[in-house]
Amino acid sequence: MSWVERTLEFVLERGLQQRSLGRPLVFTQDRVQRILVINKYNIGDVLCTTPALRALRAAFPRTFLAILVSEHCRAVLERNPDVDEIYTYAKSKHRSDWLGLPALWDLGRVIRNLRARHFDLAIVTGRPASRSAGWLAYASGASWRLGYTGPGLHPFGFFLNLVRDPGAITFHEVDGCLELVSSIGVTPIGRALTLFPDPEAQAVVRRRLTEADVAGGGLALIHISNRRESSRWPLTSFAQAADLLREQLGLIPVLSWAPGDARNPLFPGDDGKAEEVARHMRTRPVLLPTPTLREFVAAVSLSDLLLCTDGGPMHMAAALDVPQVVLFGKTGQAHWAPISAKSAVLQRDLRVDRISVEEVVAAASGVLSRWGRQSAGTPPVSVHP
Repeated sequence: MSWVERTLEFVLERGLQQRSLGRPLVFTQDRVQRILVINKYNIGDVLCTTPALRALRAAFPRTFLAILVSEHCRAVLERNPDVDEIYTYAKSKHRSDWLGLPALWDLGRVIRNLRARHFDLAIVTGRPASRSAGWLAYASGASWRLGYTGPGLHPFGFFLNLVRDPGAITFHEVDGCLELVSSIGVTPIGRALTLFPDPEAQAVVRRRLTEADVAGGGLALIHISNRRESSRWPLTSFAQAADLLREQLGLIPVLSWAPGDARNPLFPGDDGKAEEVARHMRTRPVLLPTPTLREFVAAVSLSDLLLCTDGGPMHMAAALDVPQVVLFGKTGQAHWAPISAKSAVLQRDLRVDRISVEEVVAAASGVLSRWGRQSAGTPPVSVHP
């Protein structure tokens, strides 16, 4: 540790934590009464943390277990039986406040609430840990802070005092979370993701489908949105695939998208793109607005097939046991493929636009012929050069 790091640690230990520097406590499970898990990333990352939450709950059945996530991720953790409390904060990029000061004030309020809980152990998921996530673990006041180390923590490496080397980060995000907690003696109990839809949101979505005269038949939820340019399939391809899913497989195409205006700098939406896909189709599809994440989770849970590009929706479908076809761009399958036997993952030259409509429809046919909504069993299909 450099003199800069030692100085910073001394100042923060005395000023914030109000304790003197000394030998760190040796970690023992029996001294852990309160655990905080921190995940600062997006919906898919949070869902990939749920197997580790389940393992922590089994290892610490009487321990208070909380998680801190971004506000827009809350809905995927609600009703999770392994979590006692969900703390959220709004990322500054998702707020229009002047100079971000209200966002900082809100984060300060969250930190004060965390400190009042007197956590013993804070766990930062994600590889490697970011400086901001490490800061949240340190600011929580937890005696032990576990996470994957990395150069991004410099010069605040002391934010974490139980560290793992992330290595080349070639294994899956789920396994990375499980490996992290196993380093403190927590035994994994499966890789399946956990997600429970909101029954009220399901009722809302059912009502919208009924109003759209959707009765019976299989529903193909086609989610067209992705914030990464490299993971956006052409809108005309979505339109052609939707037509063929209806004509060849007898599915009812239901279009889904990130709600809102594309010009919204905080949460750009695809209202206009959804209408464009519908205009390119031979038969107008059902356009299903889901203005909240709860409603989108409900829509996925009520579908017979999900077609989407890589991102949060594929992890939702995996957690909900919904068959799916996923189109990958530059995203690495080894790290992010859906944890589901009912998945067909298509990838061509790290370019989504090189995946053909015919491949997608064939993959959908194969997935549904094996699984439908009631089957279970074989590994995912992966198509790539």
